[in-house]
Amino acid sequence: MTYWRHSGKYTVVGKKVDELNKLDGLLQSLYQALQPALRDIDNDPPSAAYNAWFTDMFEHRTDRSNIPFVKKVLTGIATGASLLSGDFTYSQGGSPVFMSITEHGMFSANLNGKQTDLWDLYLEDKTKTASHVQDTPYLIIYPNFWNAVAPQMYGDLPPAPHGTQLAGNCLGINSRTNRFILNDALHWGSNLLQYRTWVLMEEVVHYQTWNAHKVSNDVQNANLLYIQKPAVKINTAQAYMYYAAFIYGNCTQFPRLDRELLEVDPPKTETDAPSTVTTIDGTNAQVLGNETAVEVH
Repeated sequence: MTYWRHSGKYTVVGKKVDELNKLDGLLQSLYQALQPALRDIDNDPPSAAYNAWFTDMFEHRTDRSNIPFVKKVLTGIATGASLLSGDFTYSQGGSPVFMSITEHGMFSANLNGKQTDLWDLYLEDKTKTASHVQDTPYLIIYPNFWNAVAPQMYGDLPPAPHGTQLAGNCLGINSRTNRFILNDALHWGSNLLQYRTWVLMEEVVHYQTWNAHKVSNDVQNANLLYIQKPAVKINTAQAYMYYAAFIYGNCTQFPRLDRELLEVDPPKTETDAPSTVTTIDGTNAQVLGNETAVEVH
């Protein structure tokens, strides 16, 4: 049996009611965790965190031109705003739908010219955490998302700080190389990437940027992302996650601007990166088994 429920403008779908309740709680946590960033985005001049993740750190550190778009994305995440029109199963007017898949027969898409059940995609690589299905409202959650055993997932959200930054909320700085410390090789060292609330946020960013610009980037390595141009950053899921997480965590440490970042890893393609997040062509995407789905409250 498939179950679904609304969570504000979002919809959550799955085979387990407890997972739907958990997703509802995570989306509420995400709303609360975004409030500091939504206040910070209006600062003039922009904060150090905004400059780090959305401007050119070596040329235009006070550039405010992308603030309206960044604010629109953050507001859209907080509210579950729709960027699509048309009828989509489970969706409220094109607003995002999180589907937690746990078996065959829940969702299929055209992969490399072949209609493929996404459960088979997961079975091919069980490190996958989530997928964004382009041109649809569907954000797919895989079982690995619920795996609480490190290095997969640390928890739901870092603890809220009280005036000072906490180690689990922020990235440290290596003073010798003048770069962020990346401790976890599997996920480019960012412990922030393993919190469920931030994972959900990344997926909604994919939905937002793809439907706004038909571009949806993943640059999980914080040091590589830090040195990208603004045009890349504003369409990169992790830029929004790092920004929100840094503001939420009262993070104040960044590489020094008067020094070079040493030993930055060479650029990677998306396929070179850990396959925790996947973008799927939405052509012929199909929700399966919805005929007998039951709404829960």
